Amino acid sequence: MISKEESKAKIIESFLKNVVGRFPESDNLIKNHKGKKGHWLESNLGGKIDADGNADLDGFECKIESKKISWGDWGPAYRIFCDESYDLFRKGNAYKNMWKFVEALGVKRNDLEKGIYYSMSGEHVPTYINDSTNIGLSLEENNSDISIKYNFDKDLRYSKGLSVPREFQKNNLLIYKWYGSDSSFKTFRENIVENNLPIKVQFEGKNAAVSLEERIRRKFGVYGIVVGLFDQKRGFYGLKFLKKIVLDDWLGFLKNKDVFYDTGLTTRNKRQYNQWRSNAKFMKTLEEDIYIPKNF
Repeated sequence: MISKEESKAKIIESFLKNVVGRFPESDNLIKNHKGKKGHWLESNLGGKIDADGNADLDGFECKIESKKISWGDWGPAYRIFCDESYDLFRKGNAYKNMWKFVEALGVKRNDLEKGIYYSMSGEHVPTYINDSTNIGLSLEENNSDISIKYNFDKDLRYSKGLSVPREFQKNNLLIYKWYGSDSSFKTFRENIVENNLPIKVQFEGKNAAVSLEERIRRKFGVYGIVVGLFDQKRGFYGLKFLKKIVLDDWLGFLKNKDVFYDTGLTTRNKRQYNQWRSNAKFMKTLEEDIYIPKNF
């Protein structure tokens, strides 16, 4: 791999050649729905849109400045609706069992346009570490592992005795678990494989589950982050370079509530959303360098 300074120089060269002053909304990549503005920037800075979990540009992860910046859509290795030890999930594929789960513990919606459906989103899902919600969900961290748990006693809904399946009517019911360190994830994997546990986890292939440590190391732990600066008058006008991040840094951000969890599960959508985000004000504290060409 080329050095950090070489990578930085290469990005700036591509920026001056392909990006500065341009408005991607008029580009064919956007018109043909092949990607969003972030993909446009990454592609024009020399990256490949391959979603392989590695940093986009020779060690730098590529982002566009916005009010909220995503660290990634990182799903948990353990998901209760992939655990066939529960009667509710012994049949059906992942998304159908996810719908069963959302219907069992989520909130019923009755929308004039969308009809009746169930959801787990917004105020009903914890956003920050140590948060809890009125439907009994909490977000916790322990030895770098992050969990979402359900507590029947803290579920404030009057109908919970009828709507929540009996096998879920307990406290500290594990819903999701992200394994923080490589060693913690390795123990989780060995336990499933060696004991032939009825828990579906993808351990191989492009979308294989990995530890948070590996996700952060591959995305943000090489050279850091490059952020494209854009406004409607000038188009892309500059770059910010942010410092590299390791697991302990990221967990510190989480504990300080500078990283938050943003999800929305519904019985109208097959996709599982597990976004981890920070706001622009916090991301500014990670800045190492700013590059803005003259006349911009």
